[in-house]
Amino acid sequence: MAKIDKFGFGSIIIDGEKYSQDVVILSDGAVKKRGHNFLVFGSHNIRKEEVEELAQGEPESIIIGTGIYGVAGLAPEAENWAKGKNINLTVRPSHNAVAKLNELVRQGKKVAALIHITC
Repeated sequence: MAKIDKFGFGSIIIDGEKYSQDVVILSDGAVKKRGHNFLVFGSHNIRKEEVEELAQGEPESIIIGTGIYGVAGLAPEAENWAKGKNINLTVRPSHNAVAKLNELVRQGKKVAALIHITC
C-alpha cells in the first residue's frame, strides 16, 4: 500500500516519487495523477465518478483530501452514492487526510484516496 512521505502546497511525495498534481491512490497501492484535463490546480469539485473509481477493489476506507485550506468539495451525488453503498468515507483538509491515510496504512488497512494538493 502506498505511503505518503511528504505533503505540501503543490506537491506530494508518495513512496519516494514526487507528484505536482492531485493524485489518486487505489486500494492496490497504485498511484496515478488525477484526471487528464486538469491544470496544476486540479478541480475543486470531486465527482461521483472519481469516488466510484476509488471504490473499485473494495477498500475498507476511502479518504478524500480537500486541499490545504479545504477548498475542494465532494459533490453531493458522490457523497450520496458512497452512503448508499455503505462506504467508509472520510473527507478532510489534505494535511489531515494524509495523516489519516498513513495511519490506516500502518494498521494494514486497505485504503483508497484522492488528495487535492493545492488550495
